[in-house]
Amino acid sequence: MRMLVIDVLARSTGKRYSTHDVVGAGPRVVAGMLSEKYDTLLMPYEKVMGSKDVVRSATHIFLSAMSSDKGALGKVVGYIRRVNPSAVITVGGPVGFEYGELLKRFDIDYVIVGEAEIPLQRFMECIVEGGCSKHEVPALGFRDNGVVTLTTRHMHTPSDVLSSIKPWTRIDEMLDYPQVYRVYVEAVRGCSNFMRPMVGSIGCIFCGNCRSSMNEERVNCPANIPPGCSFCSVPSMFGPARSRSVDSIVKEVEELIEHGARRIVLSAPDILDYGRDLLVNGPLTNPCNPPANIEAIEELLSRLNALKPVSQGRVVVMIENIKACLVNDEVAKILGKYLPGTTVHIGLETGSDVYNDKVLGKPIKVADVVNAVRLLKKNSLRPYVYLMHSLPFASGKIYEETLKAVNELGGAGVEKITLYKYTPLPYTAFEKIPPEERGVEEWIARLKAVVRRYNTMQKKEILGKHVEAFIIESNGRVYGYPVKHGPVIFLGRIARRGLNGCLVIVEVTGARYRYVKGRIVRIKECPPAS
Repeated sequence: MRMLVIDVLARSTGKRYSTHDVVGAGPRVVAGMLSEKYDTLLMPYEKVMGSKDVVRSATHIFLSAMSSDKGALGKVVGYIRRVNPSAVITVGGPVGFEYGELLKRFDIDYVIVGEAEIPLQRFMECIVEGGCSKHEVPALGFRDNGVVTLTTRHMHTPSDVLSSIKPWTRIDEMLDYPQVYRVYVEAVRGCSNFMRPMVGSIGCIFCGNCRSSMNEERVNCPANIPPGCSFCSVPSMFGPARSRSVDSIVKEVEELIEHGARRIVLSAPDILDYGRDLLVNGPLTNPCNPPANIEAIEELLSRLNALKPVSQGRVVVMIENIKACLVNDEVAKILGKYLPGTTVHIGLETGSDVYNDKVLGKPIKVADVVNAVRLLKKNSLRPYVYLMHSLPFASGKIYEETLKAVNELGGAGVEKITLYKYTPLPYTAFEKIPPEERGVEEWIARLKAVVRRYNTMQKKEILGKHVEAFIIESNGRVYGYPVKHGPVIFLGRIARRGLNGCLVIVEVTGARYRYVKGRIVRIKECPPAS
């Protein structure tokens, strides 16, 4: 039997509009589990479309996608059915929670709902090997005599099981130039924020459970409002934060490096949740208490930094998201010690503390974020901040406070402000509430203009500077991806070919809102000719 795992994440309708250099953690977990028993191949969406021999050879095909990827999902399922009608097609990833729609809309066989580790093990025993009934596979959706059936609700994988799984690391078999990509390595699964919006119109009865000092009590909501920030599905889908062991993470990073990875991102809804679950009894459901587990974070980062390719600077380790309420001077110093020059993202969403807390269920204050930006900047990190527009129940006053917060963030030295539009997602408190722009159109326009102006100004700050970047050629154009992340560098059309995968020094020569322009100053290193 031949297993094919296809990464459809962030492909939208069939093309990536952002995060072009990302390799997600989820598909690698699935491929790793399958490869323990079967001949398995992991491929990105782009490579599969047109790879008829690979698709024809697969007996079972697994697709990982998000809700926003249904267009691409439909295309790849159609392609598989044309090329290999007998293949067993299983869909998973965040989109799996919409199993009813998927099974009705697409010609697929199964949907694994939620985290895959436990259901996939049983799937292999019952369906791949035929040792038991499909009804015995937990969290599995399928059509039973034309009726959509779900065997059990989704389940959360315990941390010891997370640490026992060996994810796929042979990225040189799936990517032509693995050194270019940010390869995400899961450090924490789930989120520690189990607060909920206190909004009567969505059913809140103001019982106070989700703001209790008892972690277990925060899990239960008599009104059945999904936990976490009202726009985010992570707590519902993936449960409370659980950390993988240091040994399992370090081993995975070592193997990825052996297979060509040069840019590693420690994946977590909040990397500062790492090891906090070890400080509490029961589930970790409070986003700000207890404080960050400094010892656990330093052990992880120091062990990774001790790897020779990392200590020599040939491999970069990065992080992505943190909660501002967990940042203090000690945390910032530890991050700066091991991750200097890397970006770090902080969610703020609006400039109103009351709105963030009561309406979004997000206990993050503007002062928390401004302080975090200052501390991270002081310790040689590059803070980015997320803001949102078109949120439900956001009045002109909320936007006015957000504009004020932009000025405060600018004064603190934030490198970039990422402003994005609220989109309702399944398994969130606001899943049935559409974006709201009526009556605040002018405020949204002002906020967009201010953020655009600030980000353009920040990009102009790096004019003339030299940046290390990896090169990718696409459709006759050349792009540079900064080693430690940052804006994509457009290098235009270059007469010389064969720069794909090369590490170069680029001088930044121009700045735009979404990108910068540059020229290659020096080629540091190129992959050996195949």
